[in-house]
Amino acid sequence: MKNLVCKSGMSKWMLMVSMAVLVFAAGCGNQANEAAKAGNAGQNTNTDAAAPSSDVPAPPAAVKERGKLVVGVKVDYPPLGYLDENGKNAGYEIAVVKKMAEYAFGDANAVEFVPVNATNRIPYLDSNKIDFIAATLGVTEERKQQLDFSTNFFDGGAVTVVKKDSSITSIPDLAGKTVIVIKGSTGSTYLDENVPTAKQIKIESNADAFRALKDGRADAMFHDAVLMSEFVKTSTNYTIVGDQVAFAPMALGVRKDEADMLNFVNGALEQMRKEDYFKTLIEEYLPQAGDLDPMEMIPRP
Repeated sequence: MKNLVCKSGMSKWMLMVSMAVLVFAAGCGNQANEAAKAGNAGQNTNTDAAAPSSDVPAPPAAVKERGKLVVGVKVDYPPLGYLDENGKNAGYEIAVVKKMAEYAFGDANAVEFVPVNATNRIPYLDSNKIDFIAATLGVTEERKQQLDFSTNFFDGGAVTVVKKDSSITSIPDLAGKTVIVIKGSTGSTYLDENVPTAKQIKIESNADAFRALKDGRADAMFHDAVLMSEFVKTSTNYTIVGDQVAFAPMALGVRKDEADMLNFVNGALEQMRKEDYFKTLIEEYLPQAGDLDPMEMIPRP
């Protein structure tokens, strides 16, 4: 009888253990499934990528087949093209290119950014290292002989920067004053023609020009509106005054006689204009600074 009771008790105990094991295994399986789902959610599988825009012409067949744009951009020219604190490309022009990739491939990240500067950007284009240039490229008659320009998507001008306690409040006030300019710039030419009595200190580089201004070598600096807007953000005892003048349109640069690429680029820029996307970017990257109105610098619907 004792053996029977023991056997019966043992059977019940083994049954309970077996059931516990099954429940534990089922729980582990569910946890594993949930973990797998969470892991997959964190991966970029592109299953939810948007479809390419049917409102924008497709890029050239070779680019479409490659599956990404390869674009020459600036990495040292905030807020148009620069590297953020994480070393990633950022800025107004970068966002424009990402939008173009979204139109072309349904994926804003389908872009390879190639760092360029003012010296090598056109040679990179000519040697097919990049598809087009999006690197603070001003439209000039000389460059029109080297490449094809897109429609304008940004108009940069020159502005006046002074200390906040300065008596200078407009461009005519620069008459008889000492003004820092960049040698060969449109700002320098503008002062030659419109405020000839301004005493220009012509400096080669932006860094040296900013240093000269902070050292008190001049009453004002007259230079590119975009760069000066960035300058006053970090140098808070300076401000932008007066009007923005000497506008110089900026565009994207495409190799000569590449009609398909030019059609794609222009179509994408026109779609952005219709969507008022440039306004969104200006509000993010170039907010109001002094008397400067960034909305005057972009195409609007």
